[in-house]
Amino acid sequence: MWADWLKRLNPEQKEIWLKLLEERYADELRDAALVEDAAEKLPYEHLKKTLRRIAARERKHAEWLRAKIRELGGTPPPPPRLPAAPTWKEVLEAFESEKADQVRYLEEAYGARDPGLRELFERIQREEEENYRELLSVVTRMESHTGSS
Repeated sequence: MWADWLKRLNPEQKEIWLKLLEERYADELRDAALVEDAAEKLPYEHLKKTLRRIAARERKHAEWLRAKIRELGGTPPPPPRLPAAPTWKEVLEAFESEKADQVRYLEEAYGARDPGLRELFERIQREEEENYRELLSVVTRMESHTGSS
């Protein structure tokens, strides 16, 4: 099905989908790296474990997206650069990004005519929802550990 759908795309449509996949790929890698870095800085093993699980899902999403980019004939972009020392501010931005990603993936699934691509976006969306819930739990627990509000 994917191959048939690709054949029907004109060059402009193909470029639009390729650009979208590349943006999502870079976003997934960025979020994974931010969460991994945050996990290493945490003194709480139970929260580290949650962040590592989230990062693993984000890397898995990036792999799925990279495969689609290659199927479209594209080359995945290099991993995005992170600040030298990401702070909790960046992690909170990644947390907010997870919520926005859920909406984007649903919109993209709705717009994808290819069933395989639609299924990929829907699967990632469901896991982004899980990431959001887990990040919310980590942020809430961090606030209770640090006394921040």
